[in-house]
Amino acid sequence: MFDADVLTKGPISGLEIRPEVFGERVPALRAHLHGIQIAVMRHVESGEWLWTLLKVAGKSAQTARSVGFTGQLAMRFRGEKIVEAYNTHDVIALFEGLELMPPDTVALCLSGEMLE
Repeated sequence: MFDADVLTKGPISGLEIRPEVFGERVPALRAHLHGIQIAVMRHVESGEWLWTLLKVAGKSAQTARSVGFTGQLAMRFRGEKIVEAYNTHDVIALFEGLELMPPDTVALCLSGEMLE
């Protein structure tokens, strides 16, 4: 689905990844989150661009607790191929839900607390 030269970009500069790296991230996510379901909550098409708001849900592999987080993708197409992509996912909500980060991580960090 991706053009051979595409780089996907996320919220952190310098962490652009090629499509083949997604093949490594999916098994890593599945090791922590079972029964993954992805729902497209909203989408907007504009010319060559498609924007989507996703809801990802599943069960923690460690606790069987329900876990959910959102993500947004903006993709530019040339024909049937994605040639440019920008992705953001609420990984803090994911890690909080998996109990890998404390509840209210963002508030703690903004108040100056150090995570341990």
